[in-house]
Amino acid sequence: MPFLLILFVLLLFFPYLLLPLMIFFGIGILFLLPYVLVFNSFYNVITIPWQILKIAVDKRIRKNHSLEHATVNVLEQRYGRNLRIGGLAYANGFSLSGPDLPSPYEIIDAAREGHFRMIRGETDLAIHPRCGTSIAAANFLFSLVFIIVLFSYHHLSLVNMILAFLAANLLSKPFGMTLQKYFTTYPDVGDIQILDIYGKPAPFGFPFEIVVNPNRTYFIRTVSEL
Repeated sequence: MPFLLILFVLLLFFPYLLLPLMIFFGIGILFLLPYVLVFNSFYNVITIPWQILKIAVDKRIRKNHSLEHATVNVLEQRYGRNLRIGGLAYANGFSLSGPDLPSPYEIIDAAREGHFRMIRGETDLAIHPRCGTSIAAANFLFSLVFIIVLFSYHHLSLVNMILAFLAANLLSKPFGMTLQKYFTTYPDVGDIQILDIYGKPAPFGFPFEIVVNPNRTYFIRTVSEL
């Protein structure tokens, strides 16, 4: 304890003593960064297609993913702007969370409107430009291009990483939309019934937690009528 107290006092009155330590850690991070990128790229190339495939083979998840997107699209049309809302689809429904979520009554009303409009032929509501599928597509493309560049030039450089990043960003949007349309959504939701909406309780049970953490989460339960 005396040693830690002396160290704290020294750093408090002589903060420049931290400079050598910061330089040491900075050099270490720069040295490890290429290896982290290589590992992360191989990991993404293997795991992201598997995650997409798990969704693609389950039409219940794909239909609920479509309803999730339709709900967010309807809400954003009503408010006339992008909303900070994220979602996850499951076999028995979907969840929405984020600081811009309106009341649960408005959410389930938007879900039912999106459901009705998709049945009437507005299948474009099943696609959302900020879907996690598009983010996964960008990560996959960057990782794939990065690996191709690595094996083509046999070395890492800042120029190679920038080229991989630019190529991934140019291709990620159309690639992500294609993945959504053919693999992670299914707009034929005529056999799906929206049952109810449930609020997720605060993790620690504090009623004032909404002030500290404004994110709310709701789960919209669905069932297949067939």
